[in-house]
Amino acid sequence: MTVQAHFSFIVTTHTTTMKGRRKFTKAEAEQIRSLIKQKLEASTTEQKTIRAKIRKVGFHFSDFSNKKGYNVQDFDDLVSSGQITIAGHKPNPVASRTQPKEKPIQFRRQTKDEDLDPFEQGNFKRTYELDENILDCTGLYCLRLLTNSKLPERYQKRLNERNTRIIYIGKAEGQTLRERLSQELEHTSPGTFFRSIGAVLQFLPIPGHLNGKSNQKNYKFSPKDTGKIIMWLRQNIEVCIVELSGNFGIENDLIAKYTPILNHTGNPNKCQELIEDRAKCRRIAIG
Repeated sequence: MTVQAHFSFIVTTHTTTMKGRRKFTKAEAEQIRSLIKQKLEASTTEQKTIRAKIRKVGFHFSDFSNKKGYNVQDFDDLVSSGQITIAGHKPNPVASRTQPKEKPIQFRRQTKDEDLDPFEQGNFKRTYELDENILDCTGLYCLRLLTNSKLPERYQKRLNERNTRIIYIGKAEGQTLRERLSQELEHTSPGTFFRSIGAVLQFLPIPGHLNGKSNQKNYKFSPKDTGKIIMWLRQNIEVCIVELSGNFGIENDLIAKYTPILNHTGNPNKCQELIEDRAKCRRIAIG
């Protein structure tokens, strides 16, 4: 699988009229993939003709992103995030089951006095590169920005002050890492991190949808904005996962050490901007 290009904050909050379509047949999707491959290998003159063929099928990448240039992985990411629908296709979030097996990275905290850091020299990967064996285990996960990716300015400033690209640390206790990451990165069910990153990226929840609900914190975004958030995560985030069972107290130690700006609980240096933006989202959702 080709690693997609890294770039920073492409999500826009304004709406534009679509030039193309969101729904394709399997045959059309394969035709689009084939044409994209041809485009990447063609000369500048030939690329113009091939782009016209892609648009004739109904795919306009500019409907989904401001990024200049795209590849097959970008198209597949749109499919996985649900922004593009292919007849008969069921998205397989977080990682493909066709990936080769690797020996799981195992982490054990030997004593309560031993302060091990499984992320200090961790093996960070894109979500589609994560190892199948570890995903089916319980454990810890760490999310950080890709080298050339950035958050909106006022958050990036705070991140730079902390001299790190790590933005969140979490645990999958009582569920697998696959289930947890699908929740947090693909929004298969409500997740704290997903709500936070949506607020950070300046999306607003559905107005009034929590009015009268007992839980008035679990706000959600429109399907369209949810798809944009998922796409941003796929294009800007890398993940380190480690297998862990038993004592998950190490999570608190790691949050205290790195003070990730999207962690609130147990963080000695909470991000005030996040507190304000999450509160704003809750007010809008309550109505």
